[in-house]
Amino acid sequence: MNHALEEAWTQGGKVPDDPGLRDAYEEVPRAPIRIIVLPLGKAINHGGITRVADAYRIERVDFAKEEDRAIDFAGQRGTKGWQPWRWNDPLDSIHEAKEDGFTVAALTLSDNAVDVAVCNWVHPLAIVVGAENEGIPSHIEEQCDFSIAIPMYGLVASLNVVTATALCLEYAVRSYSASHPEFQPVRRGSRRLLGMEPLDFTSPCVQTSAVSKVRRKNLKS
Repeated sequence: MNHALEEAWTQGGKVPDDPGLRDAYEEVPRAPIRIIVLPLGKAINHGGITRVADAYRIERVDFAKEEDRAIDFAGQRGTKGWQPWRWNDPLDSIHEAKEDGFTVAALTLSDNAVDVAVCNWVHPLAIVVGAENEGIPSHIEEQCDFSIAIPMYGLVASLNVVTATALCLEYAVRSYSASHPEFQPVRRGSRRLLGMEPLDFTSPCVQTSAVSKVRRKNLKS
């Protein structure tokens, strides 16, 4: 558990949400979805992407290194390093995903793209994202199984990479959850929003029980 964070909350008169969840979180199954991130240029926001990835509890994020070696994880505040990620060449990540049985989608506004809202999501899934203005180069799009895009209704031609990634994950994770109802939020507030009973992580014994419930449901799928 992040004891410094818990102590700061206590000193501030706050009670941590979902006590015990942080201790059990590494054992909670994740959605079989990967994000493969191309170099982002000036708009790098590695932290923002890992934050979004953890919000949807996906398997992993693969980042390509920037040409100038720039790194920005400032936006990951709140994930505390819980989201799995790594540096990796994007083409290697695509090939690895396919070898692992993943369908690979390119998020790019090309003539081949379909609307994310009507896309036929196939899981396990890897989504390739790139810089806002450049998008995804054609030679990388050709390595993907299909392309998706987010329609714009104003003068703005595209969204920043974090916002676009979040919108794609909303649709992709909703689709996965619909076909795998055992994949559920673990946060008390989100479970209440969906009419679900809270999970109890307040003791090691109860943590094991709560995680086992999630794991058993995933095994059934």
